[in-house]
Amino acid sequence: MRCIAILLVSACLLGVQPIVSNAQTTPNIAAEPLPDQVRQLQTCREGLLDPQVRADDRRRWAELLLSYDSPQANALIVELLTLSTRSDVQSAVCAAFVERSRSAPQRLDVNFVDPLLGLLGADTEELRAASARALAEFPGGDVPDRLGALAARAESPMPKRLAAIDALAPNTHRREVVGQLIELLGLDVPEITDRVAAALEPIAPRAFVGGVQDWRSWWKEKSELSEEAWLAEQLRIYRDRARKLVGELQSFRADNERDETAVTGRIREFQRELIRPLNSEQRVVKLVEWIDDGLPAVKLAAMGIVKSRIADEGKRPEGEVLAALLRQLKHDAPAVRREVLQILQNLNDPAVMEGVLARLVEEKDAGTRQSLLQALGKLGNLAAIPALTREISSATSSPDCVLEAALALGQIAAKTEAKEALRDVATILPDRYRSIPADQGALRAALLTAMAGIGDPSFSPEFAAAVESDDATILPAALRGLRAVGDPSKLPRFRTLTTHADPRVRLAAMEAVGQLGREDADIEVLLTRLNPAVETNDSVREAAWRGFRQLVGRRSIPDRIRAAERLREMPDLSVKYLEELAGVLATSGDHVAELDAVRERLVTTLVASTKDAEAVPHLRALYEMRLARADGSAQGTGLRWLESALRSSNPQGAAEVIVRLGEASGAEPVKDEIIRTLAQYLETSAAVADAERNRKLLAELRTVPSDLLGDPWTQLLQRFAAQLEPKDRAATPNKSP
Repeated sequence: MRCIAILLVSACLLGVQPIVSNAQTTPNIAAEPLPDQVRQLQTCREGLLDPQVRADDRRRWAELLLSYDSPQANALIVELLTLSTRSDVQSAVCAAFVERSRSAPQRLDVNFVDPLLGLLGADTEELRAASARALAEFPGGDVPDRLGALAARAESPMPKRLAAIDALAPNTHRREVVGQLIELLGLDVPEITDRVAAALEPIAPRAFVGGVQDWRSWWKEKSELSEEAWLAEQLRIYRDRARKLVGELQSFRADNERDETAVTGRIREFQRELIRPLNSEQRVVKLVEWIDDGLPAVKLAAMGIVKSRIADEGKRPEGEVLAALLRQLKHDAPAVRREVLQILQNLNDPAVMEGVLARLVEEKDAGTRQSLLQALGKLGNLAAIPALTREISSATSSPDCVLEAALALGQIAAKTEAKEALRDVATILPDRYRSIPADQGALRAALLTAMAGIGDPSFSPEFAAAVESDDATILPAALRGLRAVGDPSKLPRFRTLTTHADPRVRLAAMEAVGQLGREDADIEVLLTRLNPAVETNDSVREAAWRGFRQLVGRRSIPDRIRAAERLREMPDLSVKYLEELAGVLATSGDHVAELDAVRERLVTTLVASTKDAEAVPHLRALYEMRLARADGSAQGTGLRWLESALRSSNPQGAAEVIVRLGEASGAEPVKDEIIRTLAQYLETSAAVADAERNRKLLAELRTVPSDLLGDPWTQLLQRFAAQLEPKDRAATPNKSP
């Protein structure tokens, strides 16, 4: 029977089904194996002992042999473990034990333990380590005891004793193993002590500089813990270790990304130097060559050149370059696929859309899948709607992918022509939204954003419920949704949210109040947030300003004029509002009196704010309007126009108002007022403060016909010129002989 067992030490080809014994049946070891079993085991034996087989393939043969789980196969495994001339075979079997102990430990034969213990004394360190790993994972309570006894046996070779300690080390979460290691410290053998300390170090809260005595004191305390307390402490240790490993992994990835970025940048510099002297056709050939290069760093560098050409020259990839980029959607490296998507997502080309949709079907990498969904949103093509809908409705889609699909759907929905194509998702989105737990605010917000983009009235219940939430993540989307469906039922809530701590919520609330508000209370809410002392966020103030104009713009003209009074404490906004209102009234042509009042208030505000240059065109328009209807105040308006023109930072046009006033009046009193106005200006500091500006003004005034205002005008201009002469000109002394 032993001869038969030795002949069976191999197993079947990898494509042959292994023989698995019935767990409830005790096989008869003495029974003759079937012919098929003999052939299968013989095949495995040949595979294991073949000197040309690679290490990975040898391990697979060992795993296959172990999977038969028959007495004959187990006997042959024992035989192989004692085959001292083939350490490579023994290492392969040990590796198979490690794999089996993780997947089906109950199917490991206890007869394997003795050969494994024997291998701890192997000549090579590699084989000793392989057997130690196998024993560390081996089930059964007596294995640690036997390892501890072996490590303590003085007559055993030191390498074998140290290998036994290595086999115990991975199990320091078990209290009995820690006890054995502590006992080994008492042997007072330096090599043993050092190895045990290294094994115990991961579970120690600190470095024990006191040596053996510190370890014994620590163990005395820990050995008295309850089983629950011991396990709790082990859990804490492993959590700390996991956090440390995560930190090290992140650091490694950051270093790797930094190095990769640096290498890619340098390659890109070399590529740019190479491509610069080439003509257009040669550049295309070279770019395609680099994009198709086998090294990811070369590909990424070439893509960087493509991105630079888009940004700097507006040169979008086409033809062979575009085809090369599309091929990279199938590249093995996710980083390459994500980088090419950064380029493709901005290209409105049917081939791009087709390529992205095709890749989405096959993509398994989570990060790249999210990039594909983002690209579909930016491409904005209606053909993406079915794919995005499937992603949202699929139970197997990750939350991150559902989020990106919803945001992409919202981007496409923003296009008015997409409304009809999106009707089919009107039921899918609310159903998915209701299935998302409340603590997943970002995902819920993305789905609400998509619903807001579609703007179907059937979504109102979801928006209305969400706007009552305290979650700042979903509130902006809920507010946009109610705006999209035109539902003002939550206006009191909108007003409350204009004071929310999160500026994103305040901004969305301002927009909602501006669009859906109707009452004076809504105007007051918006006015309050226009004040920088109340609202410090610029974007929110701008939203309040838009909302104010939008809300007031729906009111009657008298109400709109009265609304200007509410901006009195904010002159800049008052001017903007009055200018806009004046433009509307001037276009309509039906509100002459109202237009006159608005322009009067506008120029008054500007002059009071010392903005004479801005007041001049409005004073001109007001003068012409009043002159046309023979309004008696036209002359006074004209003189105010002249005053602002004289004070204006740009004096061009001052002569125009003088000529028009002088010719239109025909009466001397008006001409006297013109002269008086200029004389008063000459008495101000502005008449000499800016010499260059006043020289331009003097030149402008000299274009007024001299006979229009007579000698008094000429004398004033001479006085003005004298004021502009340098005051530090020293008198030249009279030098007589």
